This record gives sequence, structure tokens and C-alpha cells, in this order.
Amino acid sequence: MEITIRCEDADTAGELAQSLYQWLLDEPDARRHAEVRLVGAEPVKGELGYVLDLVQLVVSSGFSAGSLGYTVAQWKKMNAPQLSVTFERDGRTVTVSGTDAEVIERAVQQLDEE
Repeated sequence: MEITIRCEDADTAGELAQSLYQWLLDEPDARRHAEVRLVGAEPVKGELGYVLDLVQLVVSSGFSAGSLGYTVAQWKKMNAPQLSVTFERDGRTVTVSGTDAEVIERAVQQLDEE
């Protein structure tokens, strides 16, 4: 399963994505059960190239929505509590704000529904 995470702050999206990427790499569960990459979205008209502003995870069955929700919630508490984060999988998206791990976990679980 592939999940993309976008930090919804146009001014600092690249820095925040880099921070989240490093946070996930430092998380033992994520290292064990997911391939974590920092990637760029398509450039906006007028921009010269890609900004590395997306975190992409290729997740095995061992890395649950709960693990991802908890990890992202902890990162948000320490780095960007007011930030909205968007998760995308197979064309479905869900955006969350706040730092409640259960709320973030339920949002990630919604990507598996339908």
C-alpha cells in the first residue's frame, strides 16, 4: 500500500515534509514496515522545478493505521501542531488538523474504506 502525506502550508511545505520524513525514518516501526521517501509534487505554473514537499510511504501489512496515526500525531505535537496534513491513497484523500492520534488514525483508516 502506498500513502502520500502532504503538509498543507505553502510557505514551509518543503521544510515540514523534510522534518516529517526524518521523523518517520527515526521511528523503528516505520523503518521496519515501510519504505519512506521524500518526493516532489508537480511544479505549479511559473515554478522552475520540483520542491520536495511530499512524504511517500510504501507500507507493509505490519505498519498499521494506528502506528502511522500515532507517529504523525507525535511529530505534529513537536513541530507543527496547527498544521493540517493530507493523506492520499489511490486517489482518495483525507485531511486532518490537530494532534489527536486517534483522530489521525481514523483518518488514515478511511483511506482503506470504500
